Amino acid sequence: MKVINWTQFTNNGFNIIGINHKEKKTSMTVGMFDGIHRGHLELIRRIVSHNANYLPVIVTFRQNHKTEKHGRTKRGIKHEENKCQKEIQNFQQRLEMFEKLGIQIIIAADFTEEFKKMPGIEFLDVLLKYGNPGFFTAGSNFRCGYRLDTDACAIEKFFVSRGIPAEIIPEVMEGALPVSSSRIRAAINEGDIALAQTMLGRKI
Repeated sequence: MKVINWTQFTNNGFNIIGINHKEKKTSMTVGMFDGIHRGHLELIRRIVSHNANYLPVIVTFRQNHKTEKHGRTKRGIKHEENKCQKEIQNFQQRLEMFEKLGIQIIIAADFTEEFKKMPGIEFLDVLLKYGNPGFFTAGSNFRCGYRLDTDACAIEKFFVSRGIPAEIIPEVMEGALPVSSSRIRAAINEGDIALAQTMLGRKI
């Protein structure tokens, strides 16, 4: 499995790893994938199995901006209650699992100020220009772009209107609620390891 950063990707596509991005099509998905759970596994299965001649590619992020520490200070006192919870899996652990699941290329982005302000359609244009997707999939609750301006329906429309098959995957449910990284973190925090493992689809 090859890992390239966002800057390398936007400068050279897959040329840096010896692949002509204009010739080799990909099956692609995008997300944080913190605590690769049953919902994530559905996306990964789609891109790995879609077409044997396509390269399975995941666009993901080195750090989860939702789990960064955001403690505020007042008169020099830091308020610990504003810290978000830790990641379920760190970046290296996610990479190891992606490789085991059959992913061939990871495009790793950082949440820089420039990246955060990129409109969703511009982000998709970059993937289209340099990633040569022949198939794209995303979860039904996925959003991207500045202030999350582009939802799953808009993503599907973007690709389909350009002749690229796209599939939006419904949320995977556990009980009455969808499986999510935030639910898994909450279950771990509360000591409900059985529920966390059920949503992850593996032991922790």
